[in-house]
Order: sequence, then structure tokens, then C-alpha cells
Amino acid sequence: MPRSGDDISSLVGHGAPLEQQQLRLTTSMRWHAARVFLLACAPVFLPVAVLLSFTRQPGEWLDGWVPPALSVLVSVLAVLRLMFLSRNPRGEARPVMALGMMVLVMALPVSVAISRDLGLWALSLAIIGIIVTFATGMLGLRAGALLATLAGLALGGLSVAEAMGWATHPLAMNSLMLRTTVQFCLLGAGLIAGFGLLKMVQRSLAEAEERTARFRGLLGMAVDWYWEMDREFRFTHVAEERPGSSGLDLAARIGKTPWELDGMGLTDDELDAHRADLESHRPFHGMVARRLGADGSPRWVSVSGEPRFDSQGNFRGYWGVGRDVTHEVAAEQSLLATETRYRELFRRSPSPLVLHRWGRVVDANPAAMAMFGYAQRSSMIGQDLFSHYEPGDDEVARQQAARLEGLAPGAMQPMAEYQLRTLSRRRRLVQATSVRVETASGPATLTFFTDQTEQSRAQDALRRSEGLLSHLVATSPDVITLTEAETGRYAMVNKAFEALSGWSSTEVLGRTADEIGIWHNTTDRAIVRDTIRRDGVANNIPISFRRKDGSAVSMLVSVAPFEMDGQNYLVLYARDVSESERTRLVHGAILENASIGITLTRDQQFVLANPRVEKMFGWERGALIGQHGSVVWPSVEDWQSVGRELGPQLAAGQQVESERIMRRRDGSTFLARLLAQAVDPAHPSRGGTIWIIEDVTERRRVEDQLAQAKDEAQAASRAKSAFLANTSHEIRTPLNGLLGLGRLAQQPDITDAQRRDYLNQMMDSAESLSGLISDILDLSKIEAGRLTLETQPFSLRELLASIRLAYLTLAQARGLTFAVEIDPALPHWVFGDPLRTRQILSNYLTNALKFTEQGGVTVSVRLLTANARGSAGEWVRIEVRDTGPGIAAEQQARLFQPFTQADESTTRRFGGTGLGLSICRELASLMGGEVGLISAPGQGSTFWAELPLPAAPAPLAHQPREARASPAVDEALHGRRVLIAEDHPVNMLIAVAQLEQWGMEVAQASDGRQAIEAVLAAASVGKPFDIVLMDVQMPVMGGHDATRELRRHFSAEQLPIVALTAAALVSERDDAFAAGMNDFLTKPIDTPKLHQTLLRLTNPKR
Repeated sequence: MPRSGDDISSLVGHGAPLEQQQLRLTTSMRWHAARVFLLACAPVFLPVAVLLSFTRQPGEWLDGWVPPALSVLVSVLAVLRLMFLSRNPRGEARPVMALGMMVLVMALPVSVAISRDLGLWALSLAIIGIIVTFATGMLGLRAGALLATLAGLALGGLSVAEAMGWATHPLAMNSLMLRTTVQFCLLGAGLIAGFGLLKMVQRSLAEAEERTARFRGLLGMAVDWYWEMDREFRFTHVAEERPGSSGLDLAARIGKTPWELDGMGLTDDELDAHRADLESHRPFHGMVARRLGADGSPRWVSVSGEPRFDSQGNFRGYWGVGRDVTHEVAAEQSLLATETRYRELFRRSPSPLVLHRWGRVVDANPAAMAMFGYAQRSSMIGQDLFSHYEPGDDEVARQQAARLEGLAPGAMQPMAEYQLRTLSRRRRLVQATSVRVETASGPATLTFFTDQTEQSRAQDALRRSEGLLSHLVATSPDVITLTEAETGRYAMVNKAFEALSGWSSTEVLGRTADEIGIWHNTTDRAIVRDTIRRDGVANNIPISFRRKDGSAVSMLVSVAPFEMDGQNYLVLYARDVSESERTRLVHGAILENASIGITLTRDQQFVLANPRVEKMFGWERGALIGQHGSVVWPSVEDWQSVGRELGPQLAAGQQVESERIMRRRDGSTFLARLLAQAVDPAHPSRGGTIWIIEDVTERRRVEDQLAQAKDEAQAASRAKSAFLANTSHEIRTPLNGLLGLGRLAQQPDITDAQRRDYLNQMMDSAESLSGLISDILDLSKIEAGRLTLETQPFSLRELLASIRLAYLTLAQARGLTFAVEIDPALPHWVFGDPLRTRQILSNYLTNALKFTEQGGVTVSVRLLTANARGSAGEWVRIEVRDTGPGIAAEQQARLFQPFTQADESTTRRFGGTGLGLSICRELASLMGGEVGLISAPGQGSTFWAELPLPAAPAPLAHQPREARASPAVDEALHGRRVLIAEDHPVNMLIAVAQLEQWGMEVAQASDGRQAIEAVLAAASVGKPFDIVLMDVQMPVMGGHDATRELRRHFSAEQLPIVALTAAALVSERDDAFAAGMNDFLTKPIDTPKLHQTLLRLTNPKR
């Protein structure tokens, strides 16, 4: 029999026919027998040769060396034959060679018997029977008979030789016949024994062949191929049980390791694990791998292998089998997919499913777990399902389950209704049905549940709602009707319909609206019908219904179709909106015509906005609706800030008021006043917030201006009060001087020198008083815009010279220096108003001399360059610098304002009204120039004026008016007739005296009426007056009325009339000119100005 580790393929011969396999098995047995025989001969006969050599008898030479030689020959041939068999382990053991060896082995005892003269007495002849037995059993009966025949011949020859006396053993004690018989008997026994051994071997071979066939059949059924690999895990043999049955190219594996094969379908980890098993000589079974078939299609194979070891336990490699399991893998995958689908269906089924045996839960899907209140699947498995049933239902369910347990898979239990209790003790109404199913662990019951709890509740709710709906329909204040969609006939009307329309249900049911005449006009009906056709429903459509008495009522109608019991109906809901419609129209009119913005916000979006608010924010009509609330704020931060500040108050139902900067759509901003409150203050979160928004930008600007004007007016009032108080003092001071000096001058005991001194001082006081009044009148004219300027050529240098002459003495009297600096480039003649220029310069100098206690005053006049201002030679800058106390910066801004001085202490110390600098500013402004100052405390002050005084050509003849004196008798006025209308005697006296000094003939009148009579009388006798000096305010008739009367007879050229008044207001001047007067002089009369006026009006050509 083969040893462990020998090639089993030599025994089973996969894929060979049965006769071939039997021949191979016999050959294999003979090969192994020959190998055993030779292995026995090689070590045995060599010692036999040595023994025979040493036991050779003396004198024996040729015949004595034959047995040892045969023994050596047998041993050598055995070794050579073993070497041949080792090189050809699968070759056949030839019977001829075996027979030859056996013949040599049998010849050895025969040669010993002959050489030792033992004949048939040689004990070595007994080995012949053993050889015959072995040959017969191993080589067959014919080989045994052949050897037995040869052995018989040899024994017969020995017997004959001994009978002839050729070989006689000296110790022979038995007869030749007996010994011959014994040897032949031994030979026969060997032959018989060999035959028996042959039969036994043949029987064993038959049994082995039967086992081999059975093994081959089973192997063929179990596997598709057999394989072997060597110590390096390279395939050495692969044979298919049925050629081509695997569909694989198995021959391509020879010489390769498993990891050298392509497309095994194993991961790197699986391949590394398999290699580790092989290297550890561990068996493996059922390893599934993917292979590519001979046609390139993927095939799945299952491979099993066992390690091979030889008799010494040395690892020889692996052998094993393989099987194509492509169909099994596909079936398993299909089964797995099916099981997965069923498991997924079980898990995802919305219906609760429970698998159980005798009520014990085996599995449950999530829907069942949720219905019974279990959070974990493991918590429900093993529980008694029927313990969740209500008492009574649990016994019924157990009986049903018990009956089902004895039935075959597929049997079903009819649907039944049960009351359950969940894990949390909540009651549920379910319908359940069960079916017997086959599972991997045996038959079980699958119960399907349908939760009817909500449906039952819904049915109960439906019954309640139907009752409630019937009640609501019957008691609803709104009209509800049900009509057939096809015919339009009423199927139901509620009480509200009867009350509103005046029709009873018996009068309406079964009739149509047209038959009743309930539609007030067909247009409303068409609108409702078209809306239903277009949108499927009609919502809140305003229409007009006609009552039974013919009156109309405004309704808001909604209509919707529905189906019931296979019949189509239209349900109509209508509400009487007559009053609400009137209210809506009123509210709409209020919103549309409101002068303030009104808007409604809800959920931070605009849901209503009136036209005013849309216009206020710059949005088109309706475009603001739906916009986020932040669009009207300058930034999101501003919007959030408003929410933080106003939101809590609005949320509390309070009314809020605020002023905020808001943004228009174009990005501009405005100041808005906000008033806001929740629509429902009791529930602020409902309904939204009403905002009233008003643009108060202009109002605030006006209010700010009014406040500023008020402040300025109050300041001006305070300044004027201080001015009046100061002016009162300034007026009373020279007035008191005049009165006092007048009384002193009237005393008889004073000298003429004292009287002249009193009169001179009276003139000074009068001039001071006149200057003060002139300042007040000038400011009044300026503020009224009635002050006019003259533009004429005058000598600026002569004006400065006269100023120097006038103020030098005053400066020297105060111990101050006085200088006038004139720019050499300054033109001699300029265009301008010499009187107002002198007035500005005189005011500056008066202040400078008044406030300077030491040092001096300097007048600087220079021509401005073209780069500084205007064109070259057109602007002159006049500066008056002093070394006075200086003025603080905060006081400088007030100096040029009317009625103000630096501070009150200045007024108390130096006097004055505070009008001089303001008059300078206004005069310079009227002339197109500017004024200003540069000053600092302790550093003196510089007051400047920049005036437009363009250069002028010198006049042909020049006699400065300022230097001209009024002569005692003026030839131009001599003999001129003048009428003075004056009601005040002193004024009359002064005027008559002055006019007579100029040589004029003076006539007097004390009122306007006398003046008219005097003028008319003089004209009638041919001695008309050349001019009339008319006081404005006189008794009997005023100057204006008298002038108007005179203008009816004489034109302004025929009779010049000059107004004389103590009122220097602009209105007085306007009234005088309006009455027809030629000129206007204020009291006290300025003598030079009166002289000039008389010359101008009485000598127009001069």
C-alpha cells in the first residue's frame, strides 16, 4: 500500500477508464513488491556472500567460489535495480526482470547444495519454496509455475545426481526418496501458498478498486478538480474529474503560486491571511475565490486543501480539491438579496409586524416597536405579546395563536379587532391577522397589526364635527346655502338665509336663484361663475343680493364646489357687509386722504401703506407692500436700534412716540415723527403694529429757526432795552447841558465872554445830540433798506486831509499821537460816496480816540493790488490802528452787531450807543465792501474797511464842498421868495433868521391851510413863491394834505416843496415823496444841507 506523502494520483488516476485504473493499480502493487524484494536482497545477499566465502572447504576452488559470487551478483543487481526504480518512480516493474532476479536467488541455494555436496540435504533449498510463494503471489500463477518448474528441475537434477552418486552427503541419514519427496512437497506448498497469496492480493486489489471507484464517484460528485502543490506552494498537478467541467484553464496554474494568479477576487488582507495559513501548514476548507473562466467570464470556486507530510513528518506540500460554486454563490447572493429585501420590507413596513412563537416575540419591526412603546428592539424580543392585550382579548388571541401553531406554513388567521395597552399604559385599538411562516430557525407566526386608534378617534371626531357642523350651520350668523352644481337648485339653506332674505326654506328648496330672483344684477353672478371656472373656488367676492321685499343688501360671498355621495354641490358662504362696507369705505377714504403716513407692519413686513406714506418714502403705489421693515431706515443697525428701544413697549401694548431719521427709497433721509401701537394692545403679538409717520423735517427746521429767531429777538430785545436805557442817558446828558447852559446864558449878571462860552458849549451839546439822533436815523434807514448812496467823483486825499485836521487837535488834547499814512499809488480822485466814506472813517477814529489812553492812533490808506481783490486800482483798504486795550476774540464777533459794545463796563466808562460799528458794517456792505478788525488783549486794535473806490478823472473846476462856507448873503438866493409852514415858533424863528441872512424874502404860515391860501394869493397877484418849506405835522391841515392840494395847481417844477420833519423814519420819507414833495429834510435842520437844497431847487440850471 502507498505510504503517507506518496502520490495519490497513482492510485486514483483521475479521469482514466476503470480497466486502465485496475492495470495501474496492479502495476503499482508490483512496483512496490519489486521494491520491497530488492530492498530485502540488497542488504541480505552481500553478508551471505561473505559468509559463504569464509565457510568454503579447503581444496574447493571453482565450485567453492560460485555461491559467494552469486550472492554478490544478486546484491549488486538488486542495488542497480533499486537505483533504476528510484529514477523512475512511476515506471512499471517488468516481470521478466523480477523473474530473472528470482531465478538467480533460487540458483544460489542450489549452488550451495552442489558446492558443499549437501545435495537435497542443503537447508538453503527451503528458500526456493519461499521464492515460489512470493513470485506466485506478486507475479501471478504463471510466473510462480514457471519458477516452480525450474525449481523442480533443479531438485530433480540433485536427486538424480545423488542417485547416481555424484553428490553424496556423508551425513545423509534418510533415503533419497524421502528427501526428494520433502523438497518437492515444500516446493508444492510454496506454489500453493503463492497461489493463495495471489488470490488474497487479487481480492484486496478488487476491494481497493471498488473503494477507488466509490471514492472517485463521490469525489466527482463533490469536487470538480484535484490539485497538488510542492513545498514552495507551486502547483505541480491539477486534474479535472470531468474535463472542461470547471470552465477554467487549470493547466495554466502549473508552476505558479496562488498569489501569482490573476483575478482571485480576494482583498490584500484575505490573500495575506491565506498565505500565512499555507506557510503555517494549516489546512483550509471552503475558501471561496473569484477566477476568470477560459471564456473570460468571472467564476467563483471553493478550494480546500490539506498539508502533506512524508513518513518522517517532513512537509511535502499541499493537496486538495476545488469546486465551481458560481451557481451557489449566485444563488446565495440572490438569496441574500431576497432575504435583505424581505428584511428591509419587514423593517420599513409602515404596518406593525411581530414574529412570535406561542406568543413569545422573536422579532418586531420599528413600527411595531413604536406602537407598543419599545425604544429598543432587544427590549421587545422575548416579551409575551399577549400580555399587551386587554383582559378578555388576550385569551382570545392566545386561543387563535394556539390553533395556528399546529397548521402548516401559509395558513392564515382571519382579521380580528383587539384592545391593546402600550408599554406606557396607553390604550390602542388595532386590527390583527396572523399567518404561519417558515424561518431559518423553524416555523413561526407573523402577526400584522393595523392601528385603528386614530381612525376610531377620527370617526368619533367626524361624528362630533358633523353634529357641530350642523349646529354651526343652523346657528351661524352668516348665510350658508347648498345648491346642486348642475341644476343650481337649492338643497339646503340655513336660518341666517331665511332671516336675511325673507324667504323661508320651504319657499327656496328645489328652486334656483333665478327663479327666486335673489341676484340683484347679473354681472355679480357672472363674476362668481367665471371665478369658479377659472380658479375652482371664489373667495370674498363683493356682490349685491335682493331680499324678498326687493331691497338690496351688500354681501361678501365665497363659493366652493365639493362632491358628496356622487353628487356635485356648491356651498356658498355669504356675510352681510353693508355696515362693514360703509366702514371700509370710510376707512379707505381716511387712509387715502390722510395728510400723514399710515402703515401696518406684521412679522417685520409692510402689509398696508397709504398713499401719503408711499410718497413720503419715495415708493410707487403698492410697491412698499411686502417689503422688509428695514428698507425705510438708513441702515440695518438703525432698524435694530429702533427694535431694541421701541420693541419692548410695543410688545407690552403701550403706545410709543419717537422722532427718528428715516430713509427714502432714493437714499435721502428726513426727520420723521413716529407714533406706533399694536393693533390689539391686549394681545400685541396678534394683528401687527400700526405706525403713524409724519415728515417733520420742515417743521423742525422752522421751529429751530423760530427758536433761533426767538433767541435772537430776545437777545435783540435785551440789547435794545440796554440801548434805549443807554440812549436815554446819552440823549439826556447833552439835553440837560443845553437846558442848564441856556438858563446860565439867560442870567443878566454874566459877562459877554461867559455868555459866548455858554453858547459854544450849548453848540457842542447840540451837535452831540444831533450826531446821536443821526446815528439812530441812519440805522433805521439801513434796516428798512431805504438808505441810498451817492456815486460821484471826490478827492480822497482832500477827505483824508480834512479828517486829519478835524481829529489832530482832539488827539493832541488827549495826549495821543495822530498820523495819516497814504499810499503813494492812491489816486487823487475816486468814484464813491464821500459822505459815507467819511462817516465810516469818522466812526473808526472816534472809537479809537475814545478807547486809547496812551500811545496814538494811525490812519493807513492803501490801494489793493489785483491779486488781493478785484482789478488793480479799484479797491482801497482803510485801516485805523490804535494802541488801546485790545479786544478779546469772544467779544469781537459782537462788535459789529447793532446796540452792542465789547462789554457793559465799556458803556459805563466811555458812553456811546453801540451803533457806530454796526453802521460802518452796513454802509460798507451797501457800498459792496467789507469791514473787520484785528485785535488781541493788550496789543491794541486795527479796524479796517475794504471799499470799491475806482479811480475817477479830475473835474474841470473844483471847489470842495466841504471847504465852502455859507455866505452871509448868497447872491444865488438873494431875492428868492420862500414860504415857511411851521407851527413851532422857535423853529420858525430859527428858519426865518437863517433864510433872511441869505437875502431871501420869507413868508410865514402856521398850518397847511394857511400855506395853501398864501401860495394861491401870491400867485394871483403875480408874485409866486420860488419854494415852500413845509412842516409835515401841523394843526388844521398837515403838510402832506397841503402838498397834495397844491399839486392840483402847481407841478413840482413850478413849485418846489421840501418836507421838514423831526421824524427820520423811512416811512416818513416815502409818504413825503408820495404826497408830491421834492425833497426831505430832518430836524434839526442841517444848515449846509438846507443851503444846498435851496440852491438846487431854486436854481435848477446852476
